[in-house]
Amino acid sequence: MHIDNIKLPLLLRAIILSAVFLQSCQQPPQTDSNELVVAAASDLMKASQDLKNAFEQTSNTKVKFSFGPSGQLEQQIRQGAPFDVFLPAAISYGESLQRDDLLDGNITIYAIGRLVAWSSSIQINSLDDLRLPDIRSIALANPQYAPYGVAARQALQSLGLWEAVQPKLLYAYSVANALQLAETGSADVALVAVALVQDTGSPYLLIDSALHAPIQQAAVVLRSSQNLPAARAFVEFLQSEQAQNILRMYGFEHP
Repeated sequence: MHIDNIKLPLLLRAIILSAVFLQSCQQPPQTDSNELVVAAASDLMKASQDLKNAFEQTSNTKVKFSFGPSGQLEQQIRQGAPFDVFLPAAISYGESLQRDDLLDGNITIYAIGRLVAWSSSIQINSLDDLRLPDIRSIALANPQYAPYGVAARQALQSLGLWEAVQPKLLYAYSVANALQLAETGSADVALVAVALVQDTGSPYLLIDSALHAPIQQAAVVLRSSQNLPAARAFVEFLQSEQAQNILRMYGFEHP
């Protein structure tokens, strides 16, 4: 976007928040033999604690999540990050690793994500409202790395809005960072995952899923895992009724 489309302090705040978020997500976690390390798309940030607790109740293995945009996590995996399970928000990232024989077993689609338009201060009744002059900045995850950014772009293109809102767009590191920009006032609206906003108390617009490709939440076990039995058990757990009920509470849909 052009700098003159928003006030400079607002832009600086967005840049600083994105940089801080990026630094917190870039470093893969240290591991020990009793932990299962799950690289997960950022839309799972809020659901992850409930999933972790439920799995650990029936397993001797502790779960640690590492969050980020799916594309960045895939790059970390290729660079040797010590992950056991990868949960991208698009099947394509699992397919890419599968082509290079980096997976143990097949790709599982365990849920479908939903895209929303969210604002803490503006009532959004339709995506066409994004044209309104009161909405000066719109945050979305960078489509280069984040499936929710791709879905947001597709939805806007489907409605013929993409070119009209170009000057308002703020590209965030991840879908969680896009929400953070809107929560702090650095963006007026965020196009993000419903799983991240259900507990905010602010209304949101659920975007018609027919406007974009399905946001397929994939699960894969990495061949490099040092704990393959537990990794396989975790992916199987995600398909269980208990896990599906948890995911449904956060707005995910059954595949």
